Amino acid sequence: MNKDDLQRHLVDICHRASDRWLTAGSGGNISVRIPNTDRYLCTATGITFGDTAVENLVEMGLDGKQYGGDLKPSKEYRWHAGILEKCPEVHGVVHTHSTATMAFGILGMTPPHMTGQARAHLKKIQIVPYADAGSEELRDLMVAAYDVEPDTRITLMSNHGLAATGPSLLEALNRAEIVEDSAQAYLHCRLLGQEPKLEF
Repeated sequence: MNKDDLQRHLVDICHRASDRWLTAGSGGNISVRIPNTDRYLCTATGITFGDTAVENLVEMGLDGKQYGGDLKPSKEYRWHAGILEKCPEVHGVVHTHSTATMAFGILGMTPPHMTGQARAHLKKIQIVPYADAGSEELRDLMVAAYDVEPDTRITLMSNHGLAATGPSLLEALNRAEIVEDSAQAYLHCRLLGQEPKLEF
């Protein structure tokens, strides 16, 4: 996929995330690696997923350098770059403020895998302690999660949101959707007055 196609793909993924109500307002950010380079594309700060367009994407280097454009990258660009640098197999990163999953992170809990699909796609979920959005501290905490468990696919940032990674941007979005669906299914079971069966 060339860079033009990649830009259009990133915009499409942002719109899908918006349609699925995976975040509120201009919260959340998404990035994708530009193949065979040390650069990536990411969403701009202050732009909602629904309003994301090719002309407001930002091209960044893994070293933090911005290439062209007047818009600022999402303030979370540091840990996006950190994960992409740490994990060469990761090509897409989707950060959302999905309500049910975020509730688990606020309570310091990981949502259980409620379905076979969740087990297949999500594998390891980790909780990262709270740090200010956009800070170097948060970058270090996020990257450290992949040192502790290289098979990490979902991280819950305490009192913040989630990050889903994948070998493609589409798979990262799929994982963000699946973990939210799994979290919602668990909470609905509890609302129905039952503790769900997790061994199946």
